[in-house]
Amino acid sequence: MTLHYHQEYQCVKCETYFLPFQSPVTVCPECGEPNLQAEDYRDIVKLLVDANAAHRQMYGRCTPPAYGIFSLVDHYIYYTATLFDTFIEQQTPRALLIEEAVADESAAWKEHLRELLYQVFEEAERQGLFKPIAENASSAPDPGSGEGN
Repeated sequence: MTLHYHQEYQCVKCETYFLPFQSPVTVCPECGEPNLQAEDYRDIVKLLVDANAAHRQMYGRCTPPAYGIFSLVDHYIYYTATLFDTFIEQQTPRALLIEEAVADESAAWKEHLRELLYQVFEEAERQGLFKPIAENASSAPDPGSGEGN
């Protein structure tokens, strides 16, 4: 089962959908309006990494075999999953991968997405997401062993 989060956020001025990941204010990448970070988005970077880590444990990759996108957060989970898988499988340098991902965006969106992606990659590294799956699995208790109960 894939993880989904039914969260949406729109700019208070222009109603553009984006993730307000910076605390306490994220500037709208479309109109430049400062938006206060909503309580639901305080841990959005960690949530994106946690979802990708869960998918990697379940499917062997961050990108699940099938994934419906039902919200803005789902979109970013899938977006980061494809980047993480490329990073892991092709060992593409993180900076190059991020720059390629934002290359076709407007200047404001490039800045917004670049900062978000660097934060997500840093959190993923802190959590050990890029370690081989065997290493990740060995740190979790075996559900059938009774450990952790």
